[in-house]
Amino acid sequence: MLAIVLIIFGVVAIGSGIWMLGSESSPSLDQKSLENAKASALIDANFTAKEETFIRDTVIQSGNDPEKIISKIKEDLKASEDEPKDELIDVNAKAGLDFEKFIVMKFNKDYFVIKQWAGDKFVEGRYAESTLDPDLQLELKLGNKRYPVAVECKWRSNIKGDFIRFASDGQLERYQAFETRTKIPTFIALGVGGSPSSPDALYIIPVSAFKKPIQHMDNINKYWKPIDKDFFFDQEKGELR
Repeated sequence: MLAIVLIIFGVVAIGSGIWMLGSESSPSLDQKSLENAKASALIDANFTAKEETFIRDTVIQSGNDPEKIISKIKEDLKASEDEPKDELIDVNAKAGLDFEKFIVMKFNKDYFVIKQWAGDKFVEGRYAESTLDPDLQLELKLGNKRYPVAVECKWRSNIKGDFIRFASDGQLERYQAFETRTKIPTFIALGVGGSPSSPDALYIIPVSAFKKPIQHMDNINKYWKPIDKDFFFDQEKGELR
């Protein structure tokens, strides 16, 4: 439904340029109008038959010929069909890694040792079981004693309304199962706004705090942590703050 709504927006946006298709003096599309149409098609990285039919019917209703714009969109999408997916993956991977680095730097290296830092590598659906574990597994060093702690890193560019999703249902269940299985206190480090390497706000959420990964910000705010402070792990209470 979202894609269709945005398709509507794209079609409306190109309305000012569609009349040019029937004009012999202006046989090609206005570039800006064309980009608007392509952007609509790229919402789901796939120009589906449903989307094509919707655009065609809408343009016909306006009394214009839709075939030139349809064929042009298909031509350009075919030439770059893999690029949007690859770029999206690269952007998300970089954002995730940048935020993980930000979180790692919050653990004083004089007191914490990184035992595992997940790489999330996979090919054709095959991946290490550890990929499903939290991003970071560390140990607090106090004399000759070691206290483990695990952290999953999540960054969100903004808050939509009063609620925020800090993980998927399956992810939260896995992290809770990990904590139960390993007896390692496990937390979600949630960064919001700014950039992954310098978020506007930071929250440290115990994975056992909620049953659902979508919460009102009033519930999340109790886990707020000052951006400029290092992490402190209270091994007796099992609290990271």
